[in-house]
Amino acid sequence: QATIAGGFKFVCCTGRDSEGKFALGDGRRQTQQCIDNIRALIEEAGGTLNDVVKCTVYVCDRAHWEPMNEIFFGYFTDDPPHRVSCIVDGLGSPDCLVEIDATAYLGDDLTPPVR
Repeated sequence: QATIAGGFKFVCCTGRDSEGKFALGDGRRQTQQCIDNIRALIEEAGGTLNDVVKCTVYVCDRAHWEPMNEIFFGYFTDDPPHRVSCIVDGLGSPDCLVEIDATAYLGDDLTPPVR
C-alpha cells in the first residue's frame, strides 16, 4: 500500500475499512475511508495530510463525483494537493467506487524500512 523513496511516501488506498469491507454503493463513505487509510499510512512515517503534494483520484461513476469532491476538499481545505481526477470503467473490485493514489513529501531524512 505504501512505498518510501527520496523523502516521499507514495500511498494508494481504496475505501476498504479495517475489516476489508466497502461501504457498498456509497462513494461518499468510500472516499472518506480512502483518505482515512491514506492518513494512517502517512502518519506511520511521521507525516500528516498536510504533507500530501499530489493525488490521483479514480471514480467509477459520475454519480459519485460530487460526493467524492465534497469529502476530498473537506480534508484538504487550506492548500489542497495537486490533483488529477479520472472517471474509469472499473477498479480492482466491483464493489470499489473510489481509489486514491497520494504522494506525500516527508523530508530528505525519511528512510525506508529495512526489508
